[in-house]
Amino acid sequence: MTGPDSRTVTGARVEETAHSIDVSGARLHYWTAGAADRPGIALTHGAGADHRMFDPQIPALVGAGYRTLRWDVRYHGASVSGTGRFRTVYAARDLAALLDAAGMPRPVVLLGQSMGGNIAQEYLRRRPDEVAALVVIGSTSNTLPITRAERRGLALSRAFMRLMPYRRLTRSMASASAEDPGARTYLRETFLANGRRSFLTTWDGMTRAIDPSPDYRVEKPELLLCGEHDGTGNIRSAMERWSERDPHSEFHVIPGAGHVANLDRPDEVNRLTVAFLKA
Repeated sequence: MTGPDSRTVTGARVEETAHSIDVSGARLHYWTAGAADRPGIALTHGAGADHRMFDPQIPALVGAGYRTLRWDVRYHGASVSGTGRFRTVYAARDLAALLDAAGMPRPVVLLGQSMGGNIAQEYLRRRPDEVAALVVIGSTSNTLPITRAERRGLALSRAFMRLMPYRRLTRSMASASAEDPGARTYLRETFLANGRRSFLTTWDGMTRAIDPSPDYRVEKPELLLCGEHDGTGNIRSAMERWSERDPHSEFHVIPGAGHVANLDRPDEVNRLTVAFLKA
């Protein structure tokens, strides 16, 4: 199913087309903008969010000459799934199906925030020839070694998320993730709309995405962005080590931003992203 979905995105008029397809027990919704002959960039949101997380980025990327594809990952937003299970590898396969359905030639740029960064890494690892470059905002590395304490912390987080009342959890996560009041409101509303079961299913799968591979290196150009106030897990230190590991990586800390740096400081994130893509 496709159809025009013209909208005003952060003050700029962007013509997007809405689509939906059925993939492996899920109905996935995605949106494309920009001319079909332009280089492609696929944007994948963080856990509990939806495609609107990238409202501030779409005008900048389309204006820079890119065709964008953003989507609601299964169990998020308009996308639904009947499988009862989530893994980043499945989400990477979903993304491949969307790119095929959209007729987007490879290689493409992959941009992901938090969980979206984990999905983008999984896609790159399994389909390296299909990826031109990687842009990651506030995400851990899937392949760096982690300590026993960090692994134990991931397991404990799954139990903690199940025990905390969900409305309280959404307030806590939104406050911890964003510095901007509008971004906090968006996150809390989206967390609530997605619902407790969907969030816990996603969180369980996302925390199992770590696959330490000491010899692995990303050979593609990478832009790694982390908010100055991002205190989520070990993301800050992991992104620093990640950037040191890979030969074509650049790392930036975004002043005044939290975990969702692209919402807290969209102008700076857009500037760095467009400059990286044009380099």
